[in-house]
Order: sequence, then C-alpha cells, then structure tokens
Amino acid sequence: MPNASVLEKKQQQVAELKEKIAASVTGVIVDYKGITVADDTALRKELRENGVEYFVVKNTLLRLAANQVGLEELDSILHGPTALALSEDPVAPAKILFDFAKENDKVEIKSGFMDGK
Repeated sequence: MPNASVLEKKQQQVAELKEKIAASVTGVIVDYKGITVADDTALRKELRENGVEYFVVKNTLLRLAANQVGLEELDSILHGPTALALSEDPVAPAKILFDFAKENDKVEIKSGFMDGK
C-alpha cells in the first residue's frame, strides 16, 4: 500500500493529465519502444514546433485520466511503452506521427481521439 504522499502525488498527476486531455482537441497514443535518442529528439522537436505537447505517460495514470473524461475505449490499448501527443490542432499530431512511423518501423500508433471520442 503506497503511503499518503505517494498516493496524493499520483492523484495530482491524474488530475493534471485529465485537464490536459479535456483541453485538447486531439490526442494520439503511440508505442515508442526501440527508437533511438536522436530520432526521439528530432520527433519531439518537430512536434513542439507545431504546438503539440508530447510526453511519456504511465499506462495506469493515463487509463484513470481517460476514464474520467469518457475515453474508456482506450483501456484495451494501454500496455507497453506509451507516449501521448496532445494538441488543439486537429491534424498536426496525427500527421507528424504518421509520417514519422512510416519512416521508422519501431514506432507504432496505438490509437487516438478527437473531440472526446
């Protein structure tokens, strides 16, 4: 059983993640396992330049936050290494990650959501 401070910290992380998801128009969930540091750095730079927030997230925290905003359908894909790209642009994260995945077979797009669906 985690102590109270650890539990409180995780609850705060879930709340922050829930706010980010709710405020985003679109989100893309990817498996990033096996990409090089150089490729990851280049991907993060391109996403940042296009106003996309991209970060690695624990599946349990993402599952809890997604369920709180009505995205229960994501439960089945939340396993393994998971990164989340969020944006107010409905196209940018999907296009950038799709193009990157075409060139890099180690990146797999798991799922995505748009306007809460």
